[in-house]
Amino acid sequence: MFNRLKPEDYPALKKFFEKHHYPLCEYSLASIITWNRCLYEVSWRVDGDLLLIAETDLQPPAAKRLLMPVPQPFRDLPPKELADIARRNRHTRYYYVPQDYFERNKAGFEELFTAAEQPGYMDYLYKTADLAQLAGHKYSKKRNLIAQFNKQTGALKKVKVEQLTPANNGACLSLLDRWTRDPEAGAHLDMLNCERKAIVNALKNFDLLEMNGVLTRIDGEITGFALGSRLSDGVFVLNFEKALDNIKGLYQFLDNELAKNLPPNYSFINKESDLEKPGLAKAKESYYPAFKIKSYTLTLKTPA
Repeated sequence: MFNRLKPEDYPALKKFFEKHHYPLCEYSLASIITWNRCLYEVSWRVDGDLLLIAETDLQPPAAKRLLMPVPQPFRDLPPKELADIARRNRHTRYYYVPQDYFERNKAGFEELFTAAEQPGYMDYLYKTADLAQLAGHKYSKKRNLIAQFNKQTGALKKVKVEQLTPANNGACLSLLDRWTRDPEAGAHLDMLNCERKAIVNALKNFDLLEMNGVLTRIDGEITGFALGSRLSDGVFVLNFEKALDNIKGLYQFLDNELAKNLPPNYSFINKESDLEKPGLAKAKESYYPAFKIKSYTLTLKTPA
C-alpha cells in the first residue's frame, strides 16, 4: 500500500536520499515534496530495502508511474529486478530514468521494457565555481550585465543580499504577488498558479526540507529570490529563481550571488530541465553547462 506524501515524511525518508547516485533533479526529496499536488499526487512505500515513489497525474486520464526505486544502502538495480518491482507494485512505467543508468543497462532493457527519451527533461548542470566567478571571455556578457546592474543601482540605491530564512522568506511571496499584478511580467510566467503553490510549499517548509537560498533587496524592497535543495552531497538543485524583469542585470546578479553563497560542499548546481521551451533552453545554454543529462521512460512490455 502506498502512503500519501506529506512534508512531515521528510525526516523519515531522508536516509534513502543521502547516498543515492541519481543525477536528475527529480531525485531531490525536498523538490518532490515541494511539487506534490501541483501537477500530480505523490505517494510512497517501503518495499524491502527500497523506497518507491509514485506519481499520479491530477488531471484526467490520471496516468501513473514510478520513479526509479531508491535503495538504502544504494545499489545499482539490474533490469530484471526493476521489472519485478514494477509488476509486484502494479505499475507499468518508470519516469526519470537517468542517462548513465540507461546506457549501462540498455541491452538488458530490450526484452523487458520499451524505452524512450523523455522530451524536455534533460537536466543542465554547472560548476558552482564557474557561476560564482564568471571568469573568462565566455562569461563576458554576464559580467557586463552585472556591471550594468551595479551602475543602475549605484550610489543612490542600496543593494542588499540576504540568506533566505523562515524569518524573511515571506517577502518572496510579496514579490510574487507584485509580479503577478504586472500584466507584462505575468505574461512570462507559465503554470503560474501551480508554480506559486510549489513556492509556497517550499517557503512554508523551508527549514524542515533543509532548503537554501538568497534574496535581494533594493532600498529595502525585495526584488528577487533564488532557492533550492540538496540533490546529493555535491549537487544543489536550483528549484526557483524569480526577479523583477524591469531591472537590467538583476537576474544575472541574483544567479551569481546564489552561487557565491552556497555551502562549499556543493561543487555543482543543477538548474533542472528546459521543458522544451526554446527561450528557457537558450538561457540555460548561455551559462555553459558543464554537462547535460538526459532522462528516459521505461514501459513494461509484459505488465503481468
